[in-house]
Amino acid sequence: MPESQPTNLTFYGHCAFLWQTSQGLRVLTDPYRNIEDRYWFTRSFPDVECDLGLITHAHFDHDAAERLPEGASLLRSPGQFQVEDVSIKGILDIHSGASGLRGMKNVMFLMETAGLRFLHIGDNRADWPEEVSVAVGNVDVLLVTVDDSCHLLSYAEVDSLIERVDPRIVIPMHYRNPSLMPESCGLKTPDQWLATQPSVKQLKGHSADISREELPASAQVWVFEPSPASLSAPEVEPH
Repeated sequence: MPESQPTNLTFYGHCAFLWQTSQGLRVLTDPYRNIEDRYWFTRSFPDVECDLGLITHAHFDHDAAERLPEGASLLRSPGQFQVEDVSIKGILDIHSGASGLRGMKNVMFLMETAGLRFLHIGDNRADWPEEVSVAVGNVDVLLVTVDDSCHLLSYAEVDSLIERVDPRIVIPMHYRNPSLMPESCGLKTPDQWLATQPSVKQLKGHSADISREELPASAQVWVFEPSPASLSAPEVEPH
């Protein structure tokens, strides 16, 4: 059986990632911005060339749709979509914490390409119901919200989610990167949580090629550095 072509994944900070498939399709998730009373990012979201943008929910730190390039398509909705060599499933559930208690929805995106299944949970709750688990199915790479302030999920919730989904690669997101976010944002790094994990790979860079043949045998946490494009984007002053 021929080896599958790798999918390239690049981290732009917070919950923003870019997938580039073997056929060249570029899919961007959750570009960020500040709003008047929330200064979470010291730099604007960089110019990122993409063909498709996915936005999980309408919070400022996820929904800078205006940063998508002209001509890019945008998906915010649940449903099943096929775009070139990527199958995308938007799975509707509920935001974690207080926002969820107020009824805020969140769309998790399950993307399958070259035999790999990636799940970006946005700000979803961890204790989703059985019908959501059925919709999610198998996951190879899980992108999950975790930081040491437990802003969205507790350590126990993150660990239970990993156990239930059983991915081969876990990628933390929605934590403070000091190069991009001021301490006043309230988020923390994920360092204390990482110290509890049995297998952690600190990547020496902002992107990685991932293929089915090279998945680790058991769950491994991969920690990306943010893209240099994020770090060199224009500075944003607090209001």
